Amino acid sequence: MTFDAAGLLIFLLAIVPGFIAQQSRHSISPRSLEQKTVLEETGEYVLNSVIVHLLLLTTFRITLGTWNPSILATVNFALRQKELLAWAWDHHYLLLVYFLLSLGVGFVLGIVRGVLALNQPIRRWLLDFRWFREPLAKVGILSFLQEEPVWYGVLRQNHKDEITFIRAKMKERGDVYTGELKSYGILRDSERQKDFFLINAHYAASSDVPFRQIDADGILLNFADVEAMEVMKRLVVKNPSDKNSTGN
Repeated sequence: MTFDAAGLLIFLLAIVPGFIAQQSRHSISPRSLEQKTVLEETGEYVLNSVIVHLLLLTTFRITLGTWNPSILATVNFALRQKELLAWAWDHHYLLLVYFLLSLGVGFVLGIVRGVLALNQPIRRWLLDFRWFREPLAKVGILSFLQEEPVWYGVLRQNHKDEITFIRAKMKERGDVYTGELKSYGILRDSERQKDFFLINAHYAASSDVPFRQIDADGILLNFADVEAMEVMKRLVVKNPSDKNSTGN
């Protein structure tokens, strides 16, 4: 079994930056509700890598053309002679710098794509126009108008200083849990088995009795067991004397 240096180089440059970009993107925005195939996921990696390399190659060409045109001339010669791999070995230090930069650019690209996917500025801007919104609704193309599930749309954090409080009445005994929403699973609206986690939680056997604080770090509940839920949004008040205070 021989070592394929060209295959390793292609993998590192074509997949790894895109993988880093995809992971950083999902740290900002939730993953798609639809399970992607291996081919689709790999296609996302390659697409991200293509964007990264287009940005980097353009920057490198401008930089080398300005500060060191001789190296740029050797690259062009190696391309014509089909000896790019030999050139890369002779200039491995430059290739290493390029690869490390591609990882950094991939990370930044993922953050940018995550922010755009979360806020969807272009989609929101288009939906402001009645001439664009109404034809989609008439022909039944609602996925563009309502992309995220209602569950996620209600509970998502819309502001960095926003806190969401939950008051959930359970189905079986009618007992009530309340607390600060810490995290929750993002699934389709048709999927009832969705977990959510409350901290600073309180419990009451019914709506008519006083609440008592739950002596635990938090409580994990499931939407399938909830009969009704009240959702309250509050913004953290930036007060130097009391950083933990909240307000309307």
